[in-house]
Amino acid sequence: MGYKELIRKYIDHASEYDMEMLTCKTDKFVEEVREHHPEMVDKFLMKLDLILNPDFTKETAKYAVSKMKNKDGTVGEHWNYDTTTKVLEAKGYSFKPCDWYITLNMIYSDYYKSGRTDDTYVEMAYDFLSDADGPENKIKKYWKAMHE
Repeated sequence: MGYKELIRKYIDHASEYDMEMLTCKTDKFVEEVREHHPEMVDKFLMKLDLILNPDFTKETAKYAVSKMKNKDGTVGEHWNYDTTTKVLEAKGYSFKPCDWYITLNMIYSDYYKSGRTDDTYVEMAYDFLSDADGPENKIKKYWKAMHE
């Protein structure tokens, strides 16, 4: 029986204590794996954070952006975190810096067209995040929907 099947078998009957014990056993296993494969554990924990945390952190946003396959043939960020934060501040937008960083890079990645100015991508990212009927944490929900 695999891990997923084991969890599914018992999840409906698990108590808070059972979940705490599962967490402790999983943590112990993860730390044992870290001794031999630290990069594998870091990647695993990054993916868990992306799934469980309703917000992007600077680290998870950078990881998510690093995986973007851009329409211009490149991979990863077009603008670095500091650059997007400066644009955010200069424009006076109230978005979370992590959300702005990933959104601006996503817009470039998905909608790149030769001859478009940076201001065009900034406008499109602003429109995406300020959508009147968009949910709270829109970019995180969008990202999760695209990567589940």
